[in-house]
Amino acid sequence: MFTREGVGTLITPAPLETLRAATIDDVGGILGLIEPLERDGILVRRSRELLEMEVERFLVLESDGVIAGCAALYPFPEEQAAELACLAVSSDFRGRGFGNLLLAEAEKRGKKAGFKKLFVLTTRTEHWFEERGFVDSSPDHLPRSKQALYNYKRKSKVLQKSL
Repeated sequence: MFTREGVGTLITPAPLETLRAATIDDVGGILGLIEPLERDGILVRRSRELLEMEVERFLVLESDGVIAGCAALYPFPEEQAAELACLAVSSDFRGRGFGNLLLAEAEKRGKKAGFKKLFVLTTRTEHWFEERGFVDSSPDHLPRSKQALYNYKRKSKVLQKSL
């Protein structure tokens, strides 16, 4: 008998966790992961249709066939910047470093794409990002097209990190 919490012994030639680009088949799993956070106002709501259109922007961390975490990377090439958005880890999988893995992969992909800066908007987890090298910024330092979409009612903190 094995559990997702790691109780038991398993010998397998393949890793149980896989960090990869999301596919259209992952949309349901991503929705299941982020919907509770959207209801609580932590994440901005994304419809299934929007996720399907933007799925190529998402990374997923899959553990034993279950989407355990996700993150999206939105490019702003004119400013050599990218937004890290929708970083979420299932409550069943927290405390295992999955958020760190998703962040590291997003940073790696951002660097590879030639971006100089990564930024996030967060309402509740600014300390987590600051512990990982992000510094306080302001909406005025966002790419122009993102500034136009910034929702002052959410009171999101803007944090950025050089890549």
